[in-house]
Amino acid sequence: MKVVVFWMTFLCPFFLKAQSDTVLMRPIEIMGFGLVPYATGDVVRVIHTVDPLKTLDAALFSQAGVYMKNYGHQQLSTISFRGTSAVHTNVLWHGIPVNAPTLGSTDFSQWHAWLIDDVAIQPGNQGALYGSGSIGGTVFIDHFNKIRTNTAAIGLGLGSFGYNFQGARSEYKNDQLQGTTHIYREAINNDFTYPLKGTDLIQTQKNAAALSYGFRQELQHFWNNQRLSVDLLLFYQHRESQPVISQNEGQDFIKTHNIKSVVEHFIDVNKGSISTTLGWMNDQMIYNQNPAIRSQQITLTQRYEYDIGNHFHLNSGFLISFLAAKGSNLENINPQKQLDFFVIVTYRINDRWSSTWGLRESFMIDGGSKLLPSLGAERKWIFPKSSLVSHAKIAQGFRYPTLNDRFWLPGGNPSLNPEQSASTEIGFKLRYPKFNTQVNVYQTWAQDWILWLPQSGNIWRPENIQKVAISGIEYALGYQYFLNETELESEVVLNYQRSINKSAYPSQAAYGNQLPYVPYFTAIWSNKIHIKKWTIALDQSYTSRRYTTLDQSDTYSVDPYFLLDIAIDHPLILGSVTTQISLKANNIFNSYYENIQNRAMPGINFQLQIITKL
Repeated sequence: MKVVVFWMTFLCPFFLKAQSDTVLMRPIEIMGFGLVPYATGDVVRVIHTVDPLKTLDAALFSQAGVYMKNYGHQQLSTISFRGTSAVHTNVLWHGIPVNAPTLGSTDFSQWHAWLIDDVAIQPGNQGALYGSGSIGGTVFIDHFNKIRTNTAAIGLGLGSFGYNFQGARSEYKNDQLQGTTHIYREAINNDFTYPLKGTDLIQTQKNAAALSYGFRQELQHFWNNQRLSVDLLLFYQHRESQPVISQNEGQDFIKTHNIKSVVEHFIDVNKGSISTTLGWMNDQMIYNQNPAIRSQQITLTQRYEYDIGNHFHLNSGFLISFLAAKGSNLENINPQKQLDFFVIVTYRINDRWSSTWGLRESFMIDGGSKLLPSLGAERKWIFPKSSLVSHAKIAQGFRYPTLNDRFWLPGGNPSLNPEQSASTEIGFKLRYPKFNTQVNVYQTWAQDWILWLPQSGNIWRPENIQKVAISGIEYALGYQYFLNETELESEVVLNYQRSINKSAYPSQAAYGNQLPYVPYFTAIWSNKIHIKKWTIALDQSYTSRRYTTLDQSDTYSVDPYFLLDIAIDHPLILGSVTTQISLKANNIFNSYYENIQNRAMPGINFQLQIITKL
């Protein structure tokens, strides 16, 4: 039945009779939201934050099919981009790296759509100008390019398992000043029920409640050809760590406090621009009653862009970063200092051909240096009723060891080398008046991947031991039809990836197997039907089996799952006030599934959203 629903939703648009007028559909948005792709041939895909009550992990999966590892419902969520782990995705906020210095990754459940303007993803490592860990790709969050208006909004949400949300935000603008203020509170009891595997019993989830607060303040001042911008984010979360199904009485909890701030000065000069950005991050995590783990990061970047004649574009600059951490297992460590330089030259041969050469060099005190070249090319064909763009690229990537990798007591290894990678990619993008499609094929070779290995006395120690070969295909198709007063939008994204262990660890039998928690296949199918002022959305997703060990045992694997979500939206307009009412039903088939082994996810659940725009 589930498979039938999935394919019927895909095929039905082809049997609809469209109106006779040619309709130019809205293409799959692959662009920079003010971010220029930093290398020709790189695809920057916008992630829409149209659902302001979603967290960023849900938005990334529902729109791009990027696999997110959720450690339970409304719990810690990390990314697996193009067959890599969470530490292999570079996350930039206003161009500043924000991955935690200790773990080297980002908890995407902390980033709430209510606080965010723009999100985009860029697969692969050629587009990264600086930072560490972009072997899988880069996630861009916000950029100082928004034109604000004098508006305000209030958001309320109620849902199953004690879910509730309250939020407010406003924008303001005059001739020389603009800004935005956002605040929210979100809570959930998470007392859902689920079938206990291997029995006829129903169990109620315990000790998995979550509470979060967030605040954002942005201000920008404009004068002559310059702009001074400031953005501040404050996060607070208190989450009970959802127990595994066999230990439902567990009472662990995590409290996190996060402060993220950035100041940018932008100068628009003749044929170019200069931007200087200073970021300061302060994070604190408390696990149970243990002493807090604190980390700080100070980052300074400067980027210079300039057009040379009619054919060359230069993008160059540097990054300086200081990372520090302190905790009971991170004592008396020196700050980690990093310096990056980059030069990217784009040569526009004509209106249809362009190529890009890139060179990055990164230095880390007591951590070595890396020289990273890249090369890309792009070709465009324009036809009477369509267009075709092809791209190809080759690039090197790397990742520095995290502070935990080097200095954790006991077990840290200060002698670790940076992880290394080389990748190639080729892709095509075809646009017609009624549909558009895109396909990318990629290959990555990585070595010196860091694994924590057991030592004597129950101590684990990281070593540069693993080699990995990653290959995959990404396919996207969007189409749109009109039938009288009814409009249908539909988009499919398919991801196939093989992330293969090329090391004889932990045994020779593990050689050639898929890495843990990397699904071979993910698929999403998003459909929207607009009937006058009503909108009906049907979102379907499929995630294939994931293995949890390198021996690829089905016994310890996580079963595949299919989900169907439905939403109905309708606006109520009273003068200049618009209230958008949304009713959502998630997991319509009430399927039992797990994202992480033995951590239950909820069955069918409902949510009511009311967003009033003033």
